[in-house]
Amino acid sequence: MASTIRSIEGFLLSCDLPERVGNARVMFDKRTALLVRIETHDGHAGWGECWAYPDAVAEIIRKTIGPAIIGADVTEPGAALAPLFGFAAQDRRGLHHMAISALDIAIWDAFGRATGRPIHALLGGARRKSVTAYASGPLLRPGNPYADLEGALASYVKQGFRAFKLRIGIDRVSDAAALRRAREIVGPEAMLMADMNEAGTVKEAQALLREVGDVNLAWLEEPVPHDNFPAYVRLAHNLPTALSGGESLYGLAAFRDILAQGGLEIVQPDLALCGGFGEARKIAALAEAFGVPTVPHVWGTGVNFLASLHFTATLPPQRIGCFTYPLHEVDVGYNPLRSCIVDIDLDERGQLAVPDGPGLGHDIQIAQFNEFVVDRWTIS
Repeated sequence: MASTIRSIEGFLLSCDLPERVGNARVMFDKRTALLVRIETHDGHAGWGECWAYPDAVAEIIRKTIGPAIIGADVTEPGAALAPLFGFAAQDRRGLHHMAISALDIAIWDAFGRATGRPIHALLGGARRKSVTAYASGPLLRPGNPYADLEGALASYVKQGFRAFKLRIGIDRVSDAAALRRAREIVGPEAMLMADMNEAGTVKEAQALLREVGDVNLAWLEEPVPHDNFPAYVRLAHNLPTALSGGESLYGLAAFRDILAQGGLEIVQPDLALCGGFGEARKIAALAEAFGVPTVPHVWGTGVNFLASLHFTATLPPQRIGCFTYPLHEVDVGYNPLRSCIVDIDLDERGQLAVPDGPGLGHDIQIAQFNEFVVDRWTIS
């Protein structure tokens, strides 16, 4: 019996956070995501995810692109997914890419389970058995953004992380103080990055980096809005620190435009948003041609965590100064949607083992996240 798609199930997930947290631009008190499960006629299943705008993405899958791939062969993911981009029309860099991402990841997972091979093998093979992880956090607090800084960073060090990304973007004085304190806590040898979450300006970013030059940041992430390509070009040409971004860019063409202009020195596509493995492979190849490392952005549930780990294992080794890439981002905040599926299990080097089981490498069951399901639907 062929491994053709028989049905697609959607699961809208939501969980309350113990307190309101966020970044310099937005605060939130819930985590939400959409998981999709495809099942084939020969009994194999695959899981995919989109964590942004899950309600809107679910409607696109239910009403348009989902029915269009019923009957598609999961062992031919390129052919199965290619027609879906034709539905985008005027939405060529937005919600349709997010919806395709969820189906793409699910199809590759089912492909792996149907053939008994891990996704990284299907993508051409892992270049490493483990990937250096970096702790992405802590999230900022309303009123006193850096209240949890010292305790959180100390706990990440204790967990075994050797690389860390701080969220900043409050003001130059506060940000500089936080970065200096972070360097004291993690030590002089640790890799340290900073993420402004689009909350700054060109002049603010330049002034901050001049002030903290001795902190030795590996990169500055998204200091200005992600679609202000001229600002990224100005910053990339003038900052002493590598400029990173791309979590809010969807599809190959968006990365083409900013890379061709020299606006990014590290690209960060998110597999659950940019179009899945298919688009991420093209983005990484394009970046490699420009000599730019790919370091995937990772947010959401355990599905995106696992998918990104497989993808990162296949990326070429690259270096900027004394810093070596790729890395795997670990959202270290309170996140039951990730922890109910996969644990953070660092080795003594601060690395995560690359799964070697079929597909995503983990047996994912609805019972693991059933308490967070707020809506469920099926296409068949």
